[in-house]
Amino acid sequence: MIPSKSGQDDPSVVAEEAHIVAQSPQGPRGDANYPGDVDHHENLILLCRIHHKMIDDQVNEWTVDKLRDTKRSHES
Repeated sequence: MIPSKSGQDDPSVVAEEAHIVAQSPQGPRGDANYPGDVDHHENLILLCRIHHKMIDDQVNEWTVDKLRDTKRSHES
C-alpha cells in the first residue's frame, strides 16, 4: 500500500491476488486434483504486478511449496 503524500487522498493498494495453485488445471502450477477451493485465502498470495508475472512465468523456480513457504514467512 502506498499512502497519500498529501493525506487528502486514499492510499493506493498495489498488490494483486495471485493463486498458488492455479484456478485452472492448465494454469501455472495447476492441479486438476486440488482437494480444496482454489479461491480460498490459503491458496492466495499478495504480490506486486511484476512478481505476479514472474512467478506465473517461472513455474519451475516458483513451485507450490516455495510459494507456500514464502507466504508463511511473510505472514509471520
